[in-house]
Amino acid sequence: MRRLKAILISVAAIIALFLLFSPIETKAANAYVIDETGTLSAQEVLRLNSLAEEISLRQECGVYVIITRDQHGYSESQYAKGIFMNYDCGYGEKDGASGVLLAIAKDESYFDSTAYGAAKDTFNTSRLDNLNALTFDYLSNGDWSGAVEAFIRQCDRDLTDSGYHYYVPQYTDPAIDQHIVTTSPEQRRKAWLRSLPIAALFSALISLIATFFMKSKNINTGIATEANRYLVKNGVKIRFSQDNFINKTRTVTTVHRDSGGGGSSGGGHSYHSSGFSSSSGGRHF
Repeated sequence: MRRLKAILISVAAIIALFLLFSPIETKAANAYVIDETGTLSAQEVLRLNSLAEEISLRQECGVYVIITRDQHGYSESQYAKGIFMNYDCGYGEKDGASGVLLAIAKDESYFDSTAYGAAKDTFNTSRLDNLNALTFDYLSNGDWSGAVEAFIRQCDRDLTDSGYHYYVPQYTDPAIDQHIVTTSPEQRRKAWLRSLPIAALFSALISLIATFFMKSKNINTGIATEANRYLVKNGVKIRFSQDNFINKTRTVTTVHRDSGGGGSSGGGHSYHSSGFSSSSGGRHF
C-alpha cells in the first residue's frame, strides 16, 4: 500500500511539473502591429495597429508588421514566411488566409517582407522589393515608427491600384512551408529542452513501477543442487528454417498533378503554385 501511494504521489508530481513548465501562449485579437522589443512606444503601437486594422478590414487583406528580437532560428530566406505562419497572420479562412507582412529582427538588423494567399497576386516580387526599399530608407535613419507607417500606407495604395479582391486560392503544389513553420526552430528547441526533466521523471517512474511489479512476482524457490533436475528427457530437437530471397520487386506509382490552368500573380487567378510570394531578398540596415 505504501508503494502504491508513493507511485501516485510521483504521478501527481510529474503532472504538476508538466503544467508548470508547459508554455501557455496567447495571441491578442486584431493584432496587426506587434513589437516584442519595446522599440515603439505603447502609443505608437496602438496608433499604428488601428491604422493597419482599418486597412486590413476595408481591403480584406491582412497588413502586418511584426518586430522580433531575433530571427527565432529561421534562415534569412525563411524568416518572414516563418513569422507569418507562426503568428497566425492572414485575413479570412485559415487555409485561404490573405496577407502581407513586414518582419523585422531588431538585434540582427535584418528585415524582409512576404505575402500569402490572394495577396500574392498584388504583392509579387517586384512590389515586395519596392516595399523593402521604402522600409530601408526609414530604418537606416532610425525612424522605426515612420518605417512601419510607410509600409502600411504603401500596402493600402498597392492593394487599391492593383484591383485586389479577396478569394480562397486552390494550390496546385501546396508548399511544405505552409505547415512546417507553425512553430519556429527556436520554439521547438526550447520545447525539447523543457521536456527533458519531464522525460527523466517519467522514465524514473516507469522504472519504479516495473521494479515494484517484478519484485512482487519474484518467488524464491531456492537453489537446486542436483543437475538432473535440469535435464531434458529424450534430448532436444532444434529445427532451423531459412528463406532466401533472390529477386526484388519495386512498384512505382506516378501521381499526375492537376495543372489548374492558372497563374500565381497579376490578376486574381483561382490557382496558385504555392502559398507565398517572396522578395528578391531581405536587407540589413
